[in-house]
Amino acid sequence: MFAKYNTLTKLQWLIWTILTIMFFFYALELYPLADAFNYAAHSTISYGLIFYGNALWLMPRLYRKKKYLLYFGAVIFTLVAVTYLRVQSQSYIWFRYILKKPFHVELRSYYLTFILNTLFYIFSIAYRFTLDYFLIKRQQDHLLKQHAEAQLSLLKAQVQPHFLFNTLNNIYFVAQRESPLTADLIEKLSSIMRYFLEQGPREEISLNAELDFIRNYIELEKMRIRYPVETTIDIRGDTTNIKIPPMLLIPLVENVFKHGIDKRASNNYLTIRLEIPDRLHFQVSNRTHNDPGQHSKGWGIGLNNLSKRLSILYGGNFVLESDHSKDMYTSNLIIPL
Repeated sequence: MFAKYNTLTKLQWLIWTILTIMFFFYALELYPLADAFNYAAHSTISYGLIFYGNALWLMPRLYRKKKYLLYFGAVIFTLVAVTYLRVQSQSYIWFRYILKKPFHVELRSYYLTFILNTLFYIFSIAYRFTLDYFLIKRQQDHLLKQHAEAQLSLLKAQVQPHFLFNTLNNIYFVAQRESPLTADLIEKLSSIMRYFLEQGPREEISLNAELDFIRNYIELEKMRIRYPVETTIDIRGDTTNIKIPPMLLIPLVENVFKHGIDKRASNNYLTIRLEIPDRLHFQVSNRTHNDPGQHSKGWGIGLNNLSKRLSILYGGNFVLESDHSKDMYTSNLIIPL
């Protein structure tokens, strides 16, 4: 922010320096050298007073507060006062110290000076509105960033407790049957809880950590289904140094176990494909059944939350789509790396 202000200040100094030089060379063609300096100095000072007096004082204190009569009265007074003082001061120096003649000012000098002062007053309005535009835009960008961060935190907070309670229920049912796999489930749950506590709050995590989380989640979910679920995970490409925001891939897998698994059927399957060419391609497919309620009501909370997070993180630079054919449901996610 300070860099932007310094750049703007330097730019204004440069513009006023150029204007002063232009005033000087313009006057040099008409008057002696001493009066050219006199003209350039008075021009820059008077125009600067009107320009910044209106932009930085009158408009913020009067115009913004809708004191229009007082504002326009102050503008007219300022224009007249600066015009009079400039003509009087410039002429005094000209006649007293350069020509050394009796002091006399033509009325025409006041008219021309007033018109030029009015022109710089108009420029100052444009300058003030430009400053306001960039100030508002900077505030909006800051608010959007804060809003995005708050939404991301809220969405992740909604997902985590929901998943943990479901997992604890799964362990409860397994423990009731005194299954020897209980210890294995607890170990996987421990890994998942560690993921939530250590990886979840970060802005980015390794893709391998996300994939390990997905594998543990699948194993936990498969334990509460009567028949085995045929699971295929196909990873193509080097995932070693890839980083992504946490919990972007799991909602597609979670959606399968919520809506795409028939607990009474023995032919359930889940296929996960991940490819890393120039972007990350993540595809999840599962068998659909004759239950009319499955996938018929559109996306649930998990996928809607995912869509909102993707919009916050990537704007429109992502793909999240689903396809429901006769006996297969496929979800696709494509994000930049």
